[in-house]
Order: sequence, then C-alpha cells, then structure tokens
Amino acid sequence: MTPLFHGSAICDVDAEGNVTVPEFLADALPADAAELVVARHDSDACLIGYGRERLTELAARAERRRQAEEDRGEDVRNHYHRMRRTFGLSDRMPRHDNRLRIPEAMRHLGRIERLALFVGAGDSFEIWNPDIALESDDAMFRELAAFRLRMRRDRNPKGVQ
Repeated sequence: MTPLFHGSAICDVDAEGNVTVPEFLADALPADAAELVVARHDSDACLIGYGRERLTELAARAERRRQAEEDRGEDVRNHYHRMRRTFGLSDRMPRHDNRLRIPEAMRHLGRIERLALFVGAGDSFEIWNPDIALESDDAMFRELAAFRLRMRRDRNPKGVQ
C-alpha cells in the first residue's frame, strides 16, 4: 500500500544533506523503508519525494500516456523527455534510523540550503527551500511557510543551529 503523507515541518539540513525525518513523514513510512526516491518537481520549484514502490506506477502511467500520444499521431519525443525527468533526474534518498540524506544533486536542483520545508502531498511529499516557498503563487502555502519559519525563529531566537 502506498503511504499517504500529510503535514509539514521545517528541518535543519547539514553540509552533507542530512535531515531529521519529520514526524509526519516517519508516521507514514513503513519501518523497513531503507530509502526513498527524491526528484525535481515537474512544475514547482521544489523536490518531490515518494516511496520506491511508486516507481512502477510512474512507469506504467508514462507508458499509457506514450501510447495515447502515439495513437493521436503526436511526437513521442515528449515521452522520452518525461522518462528522463522521472527516472534520470531522480536519486535515492537513504534513510538511517531517524535521518534522511538528500543527495547533493537534488539539493542543487531544489535549491535546498540550510533549511528544508517538508510538505505532505498525498502519495508524495515535497521538499522546499522555505525562502522559495514564501514566493509561491499559492497564498495559503505562503502563509504556511511563513508560519513554520516564524515558529522556528521563536523557538530559536538567537539563531543557534
């Protein structure tokens, strides 16, 4: 069964990309999930994460889309672009106990620096640079990002990491 991710949290990211698994994420993951998949989001300026079991579903969905495009006589090159984005622009995100490591290339693509805003998105979760989340065109999401940043500052007023 695919886990459902709901909730949000801001986490510190160290120089190697290690973060503490947010509680909402840990609650949704099977205890034996040794790694997750992380990729650049298709439409937003963030990363998307999900369980490895979702890869099969993504491949099947892409094949159905390719077949429909082919049936309509459309250029199938779009299929190969999608496959490259889905499988080539993704990486393994190892999990060790209560820690995840966001790979360097993914941190680069998602512009993740010292903080990461994790946001549940149903069968996946997103990882945002909180400063970029504050610029989202979604007003409620901007409000959530501002709240999470404010709560973090209030708990850590001197900025001690």
